[in-house]
Amino acid sequence: MLGKIIGNYQVTGELAQGGMGAVYRGRHQSLPREVVVKSILLSSFPPHAQEQLKARFVREAYVQSQLDHSSIVRVYEFFTSPENYYLVMEFIDGMSLRDLIRRQGALAPSHAVPLFKQALSALDYAHNFNYVDESGNRHAGIIHRDIKPANLLLDGMARLKITDFGIVKLAGERGMTRTGFNPGTAEYMSPEQIRGLEVDARSDLYSLGVTFYEALTGRLPFPHADTGSEYEVLRGHIELAPPPLATLKPDLPAALSAAVMRSLEKDPNARFQSAADFLDALLSYEQSGASMREEAPRAASRPPQVTHSMTEMISYDTRPAPITSTVAPQPRVQPSIATNVIEPAPANHRIAAPSQAQPRRYGLLIAGALVTLLAAAATAFVLLKQGGASPSAATHTSPTAPVVTPTPAAAQENAWLKQGREAETQEFYVDAIKFYDAYLRENAQAADVAAIKTRVTDLKAFQGLMSVAEVGMNQRDYAAAKRDYSEALKLRPESKRAQTGLAEAERLAGGR
Repeated sequence: MLGKIIGNYQVTGELAQGGMGAVYRGRHQSLPREVVVKSILLSSFPPHAQEQLKARFVREAYVQSQLDHSSIVRVYEFFTSPENYYLVMEFIDGMSLRDLIRRQGALAPSHAVPLFKQALSALDYAHNFNYVDESGNRHAGIIHRDIKPANLLLDGMARLKITDFGIVKLAGERGMTRTGFNPGTAEYMSPEQIRGLEVDARSDLYSLGVTFYEALTGRLPFPHADTGSEYEVLRGHIELAPPPLATLKPDLPAALSAAVMRSLEKDPNARFQSAADFLDALLSYEQSGASMREEAPRAASRPPQVTHSMTEMISYDTRPAPITSTVAPQPRVQPSIATNVIEPAPANHRIAAPSQAQPRRYGLLIAGALVTLLAAAATAFVLLKQGGASPSAATHTSPTAPVVTPTPAAAQENAWLKQGREAETQEFYVDAIKFYDAYLRENAQAADVAAIKTRVTDLKAFQGLMSVAEVGMNQRDYAAAKRDYSEALKLRPESKRAQTGLAEAERLAGGR
């Protein structure tokens, strides 16, 4: 690729190669502009997968090119050729947050908080953004699904930009995810994303919370085992409480620790409900800290401590690795669904998206109040023996919620339960869980509530094991997949999906 001309840009070097694409550095032939050129490694995939990759690439170009925020990498051009597709983006001359943490270790709150305020401002914008898709249809809301330090880029002026929108989920979309596609990065994925359940803006906030935790402590809440296996990481996100920040960093202000730990709640309803809410918490923390400093005695014996700027903090003694990721933050939208699962609850249970016409301040996108009308019966997260990381089990088109006319409660109960049982029979377990949850919300005092809750818990345990097994298959870890399919069959011996998966894992393991 070196020296290749793509449109008006010449490739000047390779920055990185990943499992799906390659990233190059380039420059405009006439203008003084350096860029990043991203392409698909089409030759690495069979023909039937190439079309899906191209569709995702086009989606990335369409969505990302419309985002206009100071903390989101910009898209300049999109080119297609018979041999490949190319996306030309803004080049950030600096480093990623991952590189900074590796170089500096844990960041002081005075350094970390300004960076995460920028990230939250960008996410608030993206989660509520109105955009046009490649078919000309207008939508609202983008979920990133892969927030992590490597996708938060820093320039020499401590300005942060979110990148890599290659696996974005658009509100209400159900056609772009297929079995075998595993979006996200295990160390930063939310519990619901790992299970393949409904994902909305709060999943991005969880991932940002994991990133924030790592930035403040220099370690992940759920690190890899010595063997390099993802099992303990996934299990941790699903069922374990992260080590308290107060234990790891006793000197951290309590308000800041509380905000980060809240973003790591297993139940999305217990987290911040929007990026704007999370941002408000950081602003309140800063304001309370300023008030305490103002009240401190003026006659202190020591001079005031000077805080170094991020520009001073990022040393350029050695040439920093160029940013190689793609672009993009998250527009401001209601927590929108990101895993191809339609929420079965009636419309009056959904979270309304704030108007994009609301006035905004730089640094704080004033989100419209997202009033959560969901009933208090939040679904209990199950303890899985083995966690999983593939939302692929939710790849089919979910049936819509049953339309129930104002009839006695029993009729409505029967409608939800009937849909749940039908979905369960067809092994659409994600849908079955959602229909049963809808029933529980509407009938919190029903006599069979305890039994239905137990059923939902069992289904989630089974769904989690199936997700783990599918991850093992995707990673060609057939021994692990066999183990997980076997565990799933202990819960549901009649499952054809698990039986078929186990047989395939055994066949592939025997052929190695």
